[in-house]
Amino acid sequence: MRITGTKPPYRINITYHPVGMRLIASTPRSQINATHHPVGTRLIASTPTHRWVSDRGGRDQARPYKKTALTALLIACLLFLPACNASPLKNTSSGNGELTSYVNPFIGTAHIANGDGGNTIPGAFYPAGMVQWSPDTPTRIPGGYYYPDTSIQGFSLTHFSGRGCTAYQDFPFMPYVGQLTVSPVSDSIHYHSRFSHSSESAHPGYYRVHLDSSSVDVELTVTPRTGMGRFTYPSTSSATMLISSGASVNGILAAGVTILPASNEVKGFATSTVGCGTQHYTVYFAARFDRPFNSYGTWDESTLNQGSTSDTGKHNGAFVTFDTSSQHVVQVQVGISFTNLANAEANLKAEDAHFDFDHALQQADAAWNARLNAIQVQGGTTAEKTIFYTALYHSFLHPNIFNDANGQYLGFDDRVHSLAPGQHAQYENITGWDHYRSLIYLLAILVPQEASDIAQSLVNDAMQGDGHIPRWVQANVDSHGMNGDGGSAIIASAYAFGATGFNTRDALFAMINGQPNLREGLSDYLRLGYVAAGTTGNSAAVTLEYAAADFAIAQFAKSLGDTHNYAMLIQRAYNWRKLFNPASGYIQPRNSDGTWVANFSLTSDNGFQEGDSAQYTWMVPFDLRTLFRLMGGNARAVQRLDTFFTKLNDGPQSLYAYMGNEPGFVVPWEYDFAGAPSYTQSVVRRIQLQLFKDTPNGLPGNDDGGAMSSWYIFSTLGLYPEIPGVGGFVLGSPLFSSMTVQLGNGKTLQIHAPNAADGKPFVQHLQINGSDTQNLWLPWSTVAKGVQLDFDLGSNATGWGNGSRLP
Repeated sequence: MRITGTKPPYRINITYHPVGMRLIASTPRSQINATHHPVGTRLIASTPTHRWVSDRGGRDQARPYKKTALTALLIACLLFLPACNASPLKNTSSGNGELTSYVNPFIGTAHIANGDGGNTIPGAFYPAGMVQWSPDTPTRIPGGYYYPDTSIQGFSLTHFSGRGCTAYQDFPFMPYVGQLTVSPVSDSIHYHSRFSHSSESAHPGYYRVHLDSSSVDVELTVTPRTGMGRFTYPSTSSATMLISSGASVNGILAAGVTILPASNEVKGFATSTVGCGTQHYTVYFAARFDRPFNSYGTWDESTLNQGSTSDTGKHNGAFVTFDTSSQHVVQVQVGISFTNLANAEANLKAEDAHFDFDHALQQADAAWNARLNAIQVQGGTTAEKTIFYTALYHSFLHPNIFNDANGQYLGFDDRVHSLAPGQHAQYENITGWDHYRSLIYLLAILVPQEASDIAQSLVNDAMQGDGHIPRWVQANVDSHGMNGDGGSAIIASAYAFGATGFNTRDALFAMINGQPNLREGLSDYLRLGYVAAGTTGNSAAVTLEYAAADFAIAQFAKSLGDTHNYAMLIQRAYNWRKLFNPASGYIQPRNSDGTWVANFSLTSDNGFQEGDSAQYTWMVPFDLRTLFRLMGGNARAVQRLDTFFTKLNDGPQSLYAYMGNEPGFVVPWEYDFAGAPSYTQSVVRRIQLQLFKDTPNGLPGNDDGGAMSSWYIFSTLGLYPEIPGVGGFVLGSPLFSSMTVQLGNGKTLQIHAPNAADGKPFVQHLQINGSDTQNLWLPWSTVAKGVQLDFDLGSNATGWGNGSRLP
């Protein structure tokens, strides 16, 4: 077998290994393990530094993420050979393209230079699934997994991908070889294991790693509410599995564990603290192994209890031991529930994989292929396709199913509820501050039923709680993460883009009447038109968020025929103008007596959150005509935007853009509103090429549950949902030569750009359904009927679209 695509060419020898293959390279001298992993007839397998491409035609290539990374040339984790037809990932996606092969789950697992990272996780996810089974490494970053780390401390069942603060990481499982001599609470590092990225691989719905310290191969896959692990131990009479019931990342208030030797089961619960908040949640697990235990026990704090079958306390857990002298593989299936232990057991029974790991993996792969085939692209480089489909993959990780298989879920009132007729799922992990800016639009147009259920979930939370639409849903509480009223904007925007299958009457009622229980400084906002600086430290940012939410709610009220509330809310949306200081030309925090806060600095975060005045001043996408007029006109606005985008990702206290954070999402598209669309086309292309990469540090900032990734998806389409609560897109230019979007309503958005290339971002001409147009605004009502866009792109800017009038 000859490797091509890098220089010089290398040869490899393949010898079979008990779990997959062992690849031995002669030059450079390196050794890796690979799992049999075909997807139909072709696979592009993602690894942290290289991608192994293989198909039936024998065209096998190791393609580096970094062209200089030749020392890692043969890092490859998933390999296809014709003889492996019975491999776990034989495609079952009913003829859809095998797009999971383009996904690299390691994108975003490392930090960018001098900044934060994506905080994504590489483990096994099911689309919107309840279980996120992924490795945790010692560096305490929010995602739980930090690519530069060289050891793993456990594989926990729950995660949030891309968040800026720690959350979940409940019930880590950790294989170990040997008898326990010390409690994991007393010496947790004793049970950690070193690993190498050369023996690690990830694929949608699948994760694998070789643990060097114990010589155990770990494989993980998932169903919607359960996970399945396949652990291959060496030959030993003390193959041990540790299950920590009291090790959630944000601490434990109570935890318990029970071992049932007669049925090869371990069960338990944990009560911990939500991320970025103080409220608590409880989660339950039920695990069933495929073989009897040789021995077992529990630990509680520093005490080991050999032969014990239960423990209740805080920092506790269970261990079970197997004899793998002749049969090396130990499998476990585990279900979870946020309702009760009985439902965790019921979820496990309802989605029982019958210990058929390969079948469960095939089902997960098929589910992901179905999701990814919602957008089919042609053209571009292999790296660009990998970035694109990884972003689309990240966009479907959250929000997550919260109801159990029987339809029950725990409400905000701590009572058990069942799904109402017409609702298909109750969701959690809804991050309002992040998701309202881009993700909810993508979900609404691709999976409107799910977007409708997300909206209904927020309404349920309000009605079962204190009446307000929550800002940041984790489990059955509002953690109140960040600021503003993004949950209301999510509902309004979902509705504007066709996701209308929820109780709109209750939604509008909660949006308006629940504000006193959500909006800090609301009395200031209603009385003064802004939140005063003395009320909260991020007063200017909060005012802008409330104004954006009020604009979105106003559009929602108008669409429902509520003209009274529309008139009231649209006036409140213009409250942002109270913070624009004509003397400086920027948004500034203001005191309750009307004076401006002293010692104002454009790069100070005083009055703002994760940003400064230079960045937040642009965050009024629903009233840009007024903003540009106050700045001195369109020409002056363009000049300021040019300066702003001198740097693309300069951090939160800078005169320049910070595209790694959500408030900056709307800004590149604002050139369009100033009559300079070619500048939008140029800046967006710079962002795509410079900030998004096919590497572990390939995201410009926290992915925030798919918010960052969904921005990238829209940018490559050349369409962006700029205005909250308004159904329509402002136009840029597509990255790929052909993009077919299968809309959730059964229609198709077809984008043709035969001249598309990295260096050709500029629109020369555009036709919509065969007719020439200069319009920069594409209404959702046009797209929803099915539409074809034909772009003629070039390397030189033109005057196309300069005279277009936008909302």
